[in-house]
Amino acid sequence: MFNQFLNNNYKNLFIGGFCVFIILFSFSKLNAQSNINERKVLRQARKHLAKENFSLAQEKYMQLVNASPKNSVYNFEAGLSYYNSTYQRNKSIPLFEAAVENINPDDEVIPEMYYFLAKSYQLNSEFEKSNETFEKFNPYINQKIKPGRELLEAVTDENNYNKNGIKYQGEEKNDIKITNIGSNVNSLDREYAPVLNKAENVLLFTSRRKINGNKIANDLLPYEDIYVAKKTDNGWILLSDQNEIKKYLPSNVNTKKHDASITYSLDGKTLYTYKKDAIWQSKFENDSWSNLEKLNDNVNASKFNVPSVTLTPDGNTLFFVATRKDGIGEKDIYKSTKNANGDWEEPTLLSTNINTTKDEDGPYLTEDGKTLFFSSRGHTSMGGYDIFKSELVNNEWSTPINLGIPINSPADDIFYISDSEQKNGFFSSSREGGHGAFDIYAFNSECENLKNTEIRGIVYNNTNKSPVNSNLTLIEKSSGNEINKTDTKENGVFLLVAPPENNYQLIIKAEGFEEQTVELSLNKQCDYFQLFTEIAVEQIEIEDKYVQIATLKNSFFNIDEEITNFKTSGGVLAINQVASELPFTNNKDQKAIAFSKTIEPNNTTLNYVVISDTISISQITEPIVDASFPSFDNIQFDFDKSIINGSNKKIMDEVIEYLKSE
Repeated sequence: MFNQFLNNNYKNLFIGGFCVFIILFSFSKLNAQSNINERKVLRQARKHLAKENFSLAQEKYMQLVNASPKNSVYNFEAGLSYYNSTYQRNKSIPLFEAAVENINPDDEVIPEMYYFLAKSYQLNSEFEKSNETFEKFNPYINQKIKPGRELLEAVTDENNYNKNGIKYQGEEKNDIKITNIGSNVNSLDREYAPVLNKAENVLLFTSRRKINGNKIANDLLPYEDIYVAKKTDNGWILLSDQNEIKKYLPSNVNTKKHDASITYSLDGKTLYTYKKDAIWQSKFENDSWSNLEKLNDNVNASKFNVPSVTLTPDGNTLFFVATRKDGIGEKDIYKSTKNANGDWEEPTLLSTNINTTKDEDGPYLTEDGKTLFFSSRGHTSMGGYDIFKSELVNNEWSTPINLGIPINSPADDIFYISDSEQKNGFFSSSREGGHGAFDIYAFNSECENLKNTEIRGIVYNNTNKSPVNSNLTLIEKSSGNEINKTDTKENGVFLLVAPPENNYQLIIKAEGFEEQTVELSLNKQCDYFQLFTEIAVEQIEIEDKYVQIATLKNSFFNIDEEITNFKTSGGVLAINQVASELPFTNNKDQKAIAFSKTIEPNNTTLNYVVISDTISISQITEPIVDASFPSFDNIQFDFDKSIINGSNKKIMDEVIEYLKSE
């Protein structure tokens, strides 16, 4: 009989409310020795729980637990009061554990105890324990009826979330710092949907906080309102001066119903907001924000639009979230393009590469329009909404990549925004440890710099692609101190060791060439990976005169990681022309150690140079011209480019003028 009840009521497990079955339990096993009126306290506790007054419910339930520590029902219901509060949910774990441990064999088992214990383990990142507990819950599911089969499918999803979580724990990124932006912005309630005004260091956000006079929505929470915070030397502060707020928001933007911040356009002159189940815009004109205007029905056709919008850099394509009949899941991401008249056209649904049968929300496009961040309960989430990114490859969005830990957690992580380099930004999360049910967090990719890094490379004659025996000396530019010195091997390869995040001069003494000094700058490096550089030396004849040029082609990034990400995104590796010209004798020994993306708009291929210590390269077959040259500043080309621009062009012009004068 209980299985039938479970299957008819299992949806209570997923919609945030407490399980209605608790009111059915008998008072017959109350503790007669208790100093409190357990019957009365239990009735009060359940009343608070039903009305979602969780803090009051917790107070009453803990009185009961303290009076009867081994009472399975008291512990279970007390656990529900913490679990459903979405604040300090990990306090539910010992209560659910006590409920399971103290099940009376003479009483009917309450299967939900196992379910909520498993979910609590999951939210606490104890994924293996969560799966083990779900295994104990599964036998109680009645699979003979449709609701039971749906419940089993939902539990299977939870198992998959746990497997993903275990995987991400092994891949946790230590170079990303997550910080709660503080109690001046985050409250005991819900704060989310950050919108950054980058020029002013100002953050708009949406909150459902309790203030005097605000009304309660159907979900028993206050309606959404838009707030403004500004960063100071002492952290983020909430703005209250209306004259200051008017710089960033239209007047009277908050109404008695839902009002939410969405996004600014790239130039910061158009603001998009949400109200009345629709998306609105305001433009900054004549030093003030215009009245809000509703976007046309092509965007606002559904009455279930979610306040999530992002735009391409030119402002002509809008990505938004809606619940529509043509959707794949409950919430899906659509895009609409402006026509010649400036009106939004009929939207199209993004492909199944992005949308799943579950919810997608919070889209965010980078400033170049080539990377889409969004949140999903599908794909490879570890529970709730996880943040994913997808690259635009050949006009198609690539398979999304989960940002992993610590950006994502087993709770809901959503509304990601970042700077142009994707190294700093904000997102919202209901993770454990916040000030309230939903907080805004900042992320920063700063990390501890390595003491030393390795620079591998090759020196070769750019004219005939033959290696050149060379002596290399690395000098710290600021101090003039010698950092490292090495000779190349017979095949031209070398290894230098130096601290990253510094500027150097590299003195090249190549056999048959004049000594040259080139500039070499190393970026900050948090994780170990080898850096690679090609040094191509050559003598160029111009009007019967020769000039010597040294060209560096640097690949100062994690090559293995880039190759993996590029392949995952659907890219195709292709040996470039320079690599094919090098006289390799054994293709099996070749190793991709230096490459760069093409400058094609769609980045459909990935060029790389093949070099390895193990391959054999033929010796020089023709002599290098032996000549003396005047000293000029070195000309450095960008990686894999032969075009001379800016100051380098000026140097080349000086070389030509010198040769003409001789």
